[in-house]
Amino acid sequence: MTKPAQSKPVVRQADALAPAGGKDIWNFIMALPSAPKRYQVIFTLASIITAAAAMNIGATVIGSIVDLISGGSSTILGSGKDAVSLAMIIFAIALVIETIGRALNLFLINTATRRLSIDLRKTALDAVMRAPVPRILELGTGNVITRLSKDIDTTVSTISHTGDRLIVTLVFIPVTAVTLVLVHPAYLVLMIVTAIIMWPWIKQVIRDVPAVTNVVSAVEAKRNNVLLDSIRALETLRQFRLMRWAHRRMDYVSWETVQAWGDRLPLFNRIMGQGSIAFGFLLLGSLVMSMPMVSANWLSVGEAATAVLLVMRLEMHVFTLLFSAGDIQHALTALGRAVALGKIADDDIVADTELPTVKPQPTVEIKSLDYAYPGGAHVLSDVSITLKAGTTTALVGTSGAGKSTLAALVAGLQYPTAGKIIVDGTDTATVPNVWISQHVALITQDVHLFSGTLRNDLLLAKPDASDNELLTALSTVGLRHGTPAWDRWLPKGLNTEIGAGNPEVGAEVAQQISLARMFLRQPPVLIMDEATSEAGSEHAEALESAARAVARGRTTLVVAHRLDQARVADRILVMEAGEIIEDGDHESLIALGGHYARAYAQWEHGK
Repeated sequence: MTKPAQSKPVVRQADALAPAGGKDIWNFIMALPSAPKRYQVIFTLASIITAAAAMNIGATVIGSIVDLISGGSSTILGSGKDAVSLAMIIFAIALVIETIGRALNLFLINTATRRLSIDLRKTALDAVMRAPVPRILELGTGNVITRLSKDIDTTVSTISHTGDRLIVTLVFIPVTAVTLVLVHPAYLVLMIVTAIIMWPWIKQVIRDVPAVTNVVSAVEAKRNNVLLDSIRALETLRQFRLMRWAHRRMDYVSWETVQAWGDRLPLFNRIMGQGSIAFGFLLLGSLVMSMPMVSANWLSVGEAATAVLLVMRLEMHVFTLLFSAGDIQHALTALGRAVALGKIADDDIVADTELPTVKPQPTVEIKSLDYAYPGGAHVLSDVSITLKAGTTTALVGTSGAGKSTLAALVAGLQYPTAGKIIVDGTDTATVPNVWISQHVALITQDVHLFSGTLRNDLLLAKPDASDNELLTALSTVGLRHGTPAWDRWLPKGLNTEIGAGNPEVGAEVAQQISLARMFLRQPPVLIMDEATSEAGSEHAEALESAARAVARGRTTLVVAHRLDQARVADRILVMEAGEIIEDGDHESLIALGGHYARAYAQWEHGK
């Protein structure tokens, strides 16, 4: 792979949804169905503390053995060979307790983590399904997938490999500190001085590591977005011979990921260096302190050996913490990203009893609507129209006039820069985005058929529908037994397997199935943007008829890319440069002799 040339350094920024903080993570995790109960937490902590205590008892016993061998005695063990033998037995028991405790801790922590990860993934996915669509579109599909998969997997993997050691370390350090003080209070001074030296470094790590780690996750999400975009556009890339361009683009974002990971290295090298200095100071300090205290008979040789051994055993735990610092922080940031996704719908939740109802044929008012892309061009300017209840309104205009943007705003896929959209008297800015999705349906040329039988696909729109209702919906959009399309594409009727992993159906049949789903759903407001994009083929009449059948009996807005769609509408709006420039029915606009009349004449001539 060749690194793309760059004239300026790449500035990498975190994405739009920051990771959740520690308090939010804790509250979120503890609210999951599989969150550990209090007795489970107490049992696990007791097991960890017991293992840590056993480790310190082992070190203390070794110190006692040193005193016993040198002819001294122990207050508890006594003196002589029997005391040494007893000390060895106690040491062996402590070692067994430590080993069993570590194994039990690993099992308990890993089991709880994997259960929580399943609930976290389900809860986060549910939040995505309920979240405002513009918010999800802002994040991007790759970002969402990264949070649902890699970020959660990173957390589980890190806890599986280092979780038990980390928790034991966090318990072992204070237990060791207490044990050292019990050996002699003077060691407290050494630990305080070491803590003072380390505190500025710890603050810097707490500040710097999360930001660097989140940037890594963000560029990985960006890479996934580009990869998904390339896969979806594969046919277009081939047709326009853009494969080399796609490879260069993928190379570029891949190198951004490599560079982001590289940016972490100096930080963690510094952490290791600072940790080595702190531990060296602690170990050297314990040796320097112990020798004069032994000479002054403040400590026995065995007690001094215990103190030094405790500090030496700290080395394993301190460097476990330092070596794992990057992975631990990466896992915490990844977990925070997943939790943030799980909370993305929180601000959009309102109790169902508080939500307004909508008539089967509501009026839709669009008042002084403006829309501009962030840092980009103004797309809509002061658009004010009213879609009368139960009517079909067609939007026509040149490409780039703002038609699809207006449709997306009414459907809740984007937020307006200014202005209001009112559905049956309810300002859509005052209700959850999911409320808009329930009452305003959008059909586009992008049709997705879910993997499974045709029956199951249709039942997604109306779960309690009977087979007769499903067949009626299909018949309404032109798919019925005996027709060529049915016999060719749906030979097993409702039992025909469609969607991913099954033979593809014709594009026009996929659109008819999509229209049938909408017929079953019966949304009060329907928006169609290129919903009959196959109408230019021999299937034009069937698709146009299907669209009219689905639109009947509801308030409909049609983005008409074909003027025969506009001709049959109750009302036609002509857009140009983000503004409504003509308004009327087909006959009145033809009589006006303006933009619509000229466009219709050209379209008729070109048929």
